[in-house]
Amino acid sequence: MRITNNFIYRQSIEGLEKANERYLDVNRKITEQSEIVKPSDDPVGVGQLLQYEANNLLLDQYSNNATLAKNNLEYQEASLDSLKGILDRIDTLRIQAENSANDQVDLDSIAEELESLVLSSADLMNSKGADGKYVFAGFDSDTPPFQRQTDGSYIFQGDEGVVRSQLSETVIIDVSHSGKEIFEAARVRNDFTGAVTAGPATLGQVRVGDQGAFDVFVANNYDAITPINNQYTLTTVAGAPDTFNVVDSGANVVASGDYTSGQPMKFLGMEVALNGVAGSSVSLSLNPPSRDNILNQMNSFIGTLRDESLTIKEKEFAFRDAAVSIDNTLETMGIARSAIGARLNTITQVENYSATAKITNQTAQNSISGLNLPAASAELALAQQAIDASQLLFTRVTNLSLFNVL
Repeated sequence: MRITNNFIYRQSIEGLEKANERYLDVNRKITEQSEIVKPSDDPVGVGQLLQYEANNLLLDQYSNNATLAKNNLEYQEASLDSLKGILDRIDTLRIQAENSANDQVDLDSIAEELESLVLSSADLMNSKGADGKYVFAGFDSDTPPFQRQTDGSYIFQGDEGVVRSQLSETVIIDVSHSGKEIFEAARVRNDFTGAVTAGPATLGQVRVGDQGAFDVFVANNYDAITPINNQYTLTTVAGAPDTFNVVDSGANVVASGDYTSGQPMKFLGMEVALNGVAGSSVSLSLNPPSRDNILNQMNSFIGTLRDESLTIKEKEFAFRDAAVSIDNTLETMGIARSAIGARLNTITQVENYSATAKITNQTAQNSISGLNLPAASAELALAQQAIDASQLLFTRVTNLSLFNVL
């Protein structure tokens, strides 16, 4: 077979090109630290790598969600912790004000400090997060949730929406609390009223003696649909000794005991005193349970403290109202604080899982496309030697001529 010079040149050039291509391919793998630099290197491996990469991107998004959720919850936690300290101080001042040794100057001084604490409380209830959004406003987070009116009262202007965040494929948590849930929904003190409807006795003391027992009674018996069911009748009966009984609207006896003029009759958490002989009837009405924010309750309490026309005894109901409002607000705040702590723990657990999952994915990706650097370096050296040999061979071939041997 006749071998032409063109054929020899072409074969030499193809050998040199293949050597260069091999060198460049190994060099790219070393540069990118991967066995796979183009889909044709490992089609199956490329598909697996894309799946792992997509999962890593999803984990990154979940991680961003977790960071934002944690920041939001931590702002809420800090606000509630600060507010608890203020409410503790308010309660201390309430106890101090209840001392009968206080004169009006003392009460005015306490009221002045309480006013400052109420303003601080309002500021915390209108706390903002790192993004400038109000954390207790629900979905309407661009508007302060608690706004002061011209009469000095505070009205909740937010909504009950709860912002949620997805931390993983299956974990979604609440990352906000509505101020209505925490502050506006705090119960005010349950109470009742009484009036003599028959008989010679006059009404003396009418008060809630055992707030806990009375709250239980109201919770079990108050009827918001049929008001007549909230009416009770106390009747004193002459005898040896004199007695009393309390019946509901259906004439069922719900309480009874001994009656002594001027001494409180205690039943179901209530205390009622009559002055006079037995033989009188008293109508008792359960006041509707209600809720209000602590700001309004404290402002009402401050107003009572500043009222010089009232004695300490006459201010007793205001002290009781304030105590119950503080306790109930601390209770709802405590529930919210516990929920925040649980959610922060959930975020930490999910973050730990996500970090582990990313490491697992990276390990799997490395097992598919990871580069054996020593082997690649040796292959690069061989490729360089192949180029050198091909170049030397090409030089010698190009110098071949019959004239050189004649």
